Amino acid sequence: MRHCALLLVTVFFFGYAFGQSNSSSAASQDELARIVGYSMLSGGASDFLESLTDRIGGRITGSPESRETAELILKALKDAGFNTAHFESYEFSPGWTHGPATAEVISPVHRTLIIGSYGWAPGTNGPIEIPVEDIGASGDGHSPLPDRVRGAAVLVTLPSSMTSSLYVGTRMLLAQQLARAGAAAMFIVSDKPDRMLYTSAFLIYPRGPLPIISIPNEDASFLRRLLTHGPVKIHLDVQNSFTKGPVPERNVVADLPGSDPSEMVLLTAHFDSWDAAQGANDNGGEMATVLEAARILKQLKIQPKHTIRFVFFSGEEQSDLGSRAYVQQHKQELDQIRAMINTDAGIQAPLGLKLYGRKDLEPATKKLLEPLAALNASRVFLDADFDSDEESFMVVGVPAYSLAVEPADYHVRHHTVVDTFERIEPRMLALHTAVLAALGYTFASTDERPGKRLSPTDVKELLRRTNLESLYELDYSGEKPY
Repeated sequence: MRHCALLLVTVFFFGYAFGQSNSSSAASQDELARIVGYSMLSGGASDFLESLTDRIGGRITGSPESRETAELILKALKDAGFNTAHFESYEFSPGWTHGPATAEVISPVHRTLIIGSYGWAPGTNGPIEIPVEDIGASGDGHSPLPDRVRGAAVLVTLPSSMTSSLYVGTRMLLAQQLARAGAAAMFIVSDKPDRMLYTSAFLIYPRGPLPIISIPNEDASFLRRLLTHGPVKIHLDVQNSFTKGPVPERNVVADLPGSDPSEMVLLTAHFDSWDAAQGANDNGGEMATVLEAARILKQLKIQPKHTIRFVFFSGEEQSDLGSRAYVQQHKQELDQIRAMINTDAGIQAPLGLKLYGRKDLEPATKKLLEPLAALNASRVFLDADFDSDEESFMVVGVPAYSLAVEPADYHVRHHTVVDTFERIEPRMLALHTAVLAALGYTFASTDERPGKRLSPTDVKELLRRTNLESLYELDYSGEKPY
């Protein structure tokens, strides 16, 4: 009863605060208060997330679990009254199966090691016995490598808590350099606590140049201590495999039509995850809040001025496959997108919106966020990176945002065995739902766009100014999107 009473008091406060707002937005303050109230009390995001994580679990792109998740999302949208909700299919290649990975020190002692493979990295083609070499933090993909890395399992220190864009770029450059030098495997020392591993595939997709392994800091420290006394040899067996030919995947799309459907606002999240755990915080929770925001706006019979489109992407962990496919399939509609708002930073306290270096969006965005001051979610952030599906829209000039949140312990849980349902606060899921639903309604109801779609020249300048040019070249090594 105390919990329910607290929620009711909270909703009353939000309703009062919204009513007192002096925002110049065309969004109705009464409608915003209703949206927030229903969002805080519904519990729908938590219910959906529990079903997703406990009944399906990890959702690697192209897997049966990914297909089952897309079907679950579509059914939830249909049940909510989105009769035209549908799949949008695309293909990618190659597919990848996550096989067992084992390692053991066989000289000078016998000791089992904890390891895990990064996504879309090859296996070892059977068990191998190889020496261990350590290059520490000296590997950056450009500095010369010692000759002794040939045929070895090479330990590297490359913290994942660095700026993500810098980390993934350096990781791939170093992997390519080690493969050219003849290394047998790359062992990245995990910066997670308590012997937890880390996995990822960003820029490793479509195929890593050699086995790329996560090893706990504790196990790496053990190997390094042994190396101070002489040579170390390990037995390594990584059984990953690739699928020949194209693999089918699907995004899920639903529209809440506006009174003027000539323009739209996109609310987006990805539903794929890694299989070490349940993918609750990355990105099941965020996907559940977008879904619940859609359900609540539909239930309340909200009609914004412009259409709100809800898009659930697959394949984000493989360099944004789903959102890239969406951009390609909808390239004739890109000029109609007033804004895309993505959520993929964890279910922590929302702070506002990231603008990805788009200073031109700042004045209008600040005004649009004024009603969210009551939720402490009205700040703007100009920092830019290639962290998620907003990248696919940023590089074609569409005004791209993401929900900014308190970091809390996100980087501890991110892509690890502890990304599980019970670590997600139902209250925070409700707050995220409220913020996203309010953002969608507000951005779709204002008369003026927050900013223009950038030209190719403007995009190039934005990438240069935000220091993303080199990563863009790595990520789009073939045909450019714009």
